[in-house]
Amino acid sequence: MNRRTERIGKLLQHEIGKVLIEKLADPRIDAARTSITRVKVQEDLLAAKVYVSIIGTEAQQRRCIEALERAAGRIRILVRDQVRIRHMPALVFVADQQFKETLKTWDLIRQAMDEIHDREDQQDDSPEQI
Repeated sequence: MNRRTERIGKLLQHEIGKVLIEKLADPRIDAARTSITRVKVQEDLLAAKVYVSIIGTEAQQRRCIEALERAAGRIRILVRDQVRIRHMPALVFVADQQFKETLKTWDLIRQAMDEIHDREDQQDDSPEQI
């Protein structure tokens, strides 16, 4: 991606997030549990991949992505009204797996740190041998 497509991606990310919160009424899309993590715009500006993080079960996540895909045309129109670009890209919504992987990594780090602290506490509590 070049600077222009990155800038457009950030702008789209912000505006799509606002649309989710303010203008969509689909019960399958819970704005409190759904966030747009990033948007990758193709160089030719014909399409943009919208990465979505959804807190919930796999079934809830799948339903939310399906609802977003069905609402993609409406979301595109609502965003187009707010963003001034020559061609509004088609929006493709996908679950953000990178975000999940990051959370798993943080959880593993936290577990390792807890184990280290537990071992240190056990060593501090044991009587010293001379």
